[in-house]
Amino acid sequence: MSMSENVLTESLQRDPGAENYVDRKRHLWILSVLWPATPLIGLYLVAQTGWSIWYGLVLILWYGAVPLIDAMFGEDFSNPPESAVPRLEQDRYYRVLTYLTVPIHYAALIVSAWWVSTQPMSVFEFLALALSLGIVNGLALNTGHELGHKKETFDRWMAKLVLAVVGYGHFFIEHNKGHHRDVATPMDPATSRMGESIYSFSLREIPGAFKRAWDLEEQRLSPGHI
Repeated sequence: MSMSENVLTESLQRDPGAENYVDRKRHLWILSVLWPATPLIGLYLVAQTGWSIWYGLVLILWYGAVPLIDAMFGEDFSNPPESAVPRLEQDRYYRVLTYLTVPIHYAALIVSAWWVSTQPMSVFEFLALALSLGIVNGLALNTGHELGHKKETFDRWMAKLVLAVVGYGHFFIEHNKGHHRDVATPMDPATSRMGESIYSFSLREIPGAFKRAWDLEEQRLSPGHI
């Protein structure tokens, strides 16, 4: 019996009800694959209608539609119990959806860059598309974070690939070997401080995480390192 099967068996023994858990949003998770493609959908709508408002489709959805839907449906209490997580992790459906977001992030970046370089755009249209793409591809960090925690070689390579979309490849090193070691201590630039604003945190975390990743790799590559 594999380690994952052992974990699954133990979790079911602790909470037999976990075996009966049903993910009612199972098929809706496909939307997680479509979300990184939103800038591409916006460009398609611009091409079809000529309306420049669609350059900001992500902004419209993120700051308009999503908060409205959230207010309509309220708090979601359907999260799985922790004891059901091992069984869900064995379901390849969820992992495949995560894999599929990686090429879509690249497609959104490449097509948007091609569009900017070949189509006439005003400054405001450019900013709307840039912000839309930035928001969506910022989620590549979430994908890289999840895949970077997996043990399979393929998952880890996919994590590195998707982190490259936003030029944040060092996160793969820094997060696993630095943040998890120093979390919630003064040595951790990736831990926010009490009362710290998002802007102060960003100015400290971004260079701090890069430096720690560099130092960790320097230690790993140094002679005598085991």
